[in-house]
Amino acid sequence: MVTWKEFTIYSVQTVIFTPDHSAFVGSRVVATIMRQFGDRFSGDMQVLPVPQDVPPEFPAVVLKSRDGSQEVNAGRGRFNCVWKATGPEASVTLREALDKCVPVLQHYVRETNVGVRRLGLVVQRVCPNDNPALTLIRRFCNEESQKEPFDRSSTFEIHNHKEYAPVYEGADFRINSWVRCQCRSVESESPPAILATQDLNTLATDSQERQFDADKIGTFFAMAGEEAESIITKYFPGKNDHANNNG
Repeated sequence: MVTWKEFTIYSVQTVIFTPDHSAFVGSRVVATIMRQFGDRFSGDMQVLPVPQDVPPEFPAVVLKSRDGSQEVNAGRGRFNCVWKATGPEASVTLREALDKCVPVLQHYVRETNVGVRRLGLVVQRVCPNDNPALTLIRRFCNEESQKEPFDRSSTFEIHNHKEYAPVYEGADFRINSWVRCQCRSVESESPPAILATQDLNTLATDSQERQFDADKIGTFFAMAGEEAESIITKYFPGKNDHANNNG
């Protein structure tokens, strides 16, 4: 049976949601990030004009590292900092990826005083597997379901959502926790694999009551990183694993 230890981090996306769309200026984003992280984001750069009828999530600014493993993309409504694997040999822990991304968000918020009402973390993990559909069915379905209706399945996935208050010092908010397990290839030329996507974010219904400064942003991502690690052990436990979180 596949265990969490066989998964590697494919991508980590850290997100802040910025409701004051009028405060967004593309050139200011570039200047703010490059002033502190210019050596890191020395690859391709893209800055586009943003008409008002374009969705606020549209990335008007894109900054990339030279090797393509790190990226900032920002629009009027959200600011993302992303780490992604650039090849099979590229490997980081979730903690290492967060240590690369979160300081960029905090610096941007401190320098611009932009209002932040929601936060999100999306983690994708991949595990090569010769028959991902069968592996997932055997893990998550009872014996009767394995025989019918899920016998001879070519693809299979599960998608689960929970809402809860995490037990973490300084975390005085509720979060959504989405977990999606799919059988697919991350890239078309890649071998078959199980792809596990975790999305932890603060509630949209609470956004009017919340304001996250740089310190609170650090608290959220420290909490979300620990939650994500604990949750994956519940979905794909190894021997003697004893996860005790709410995910």
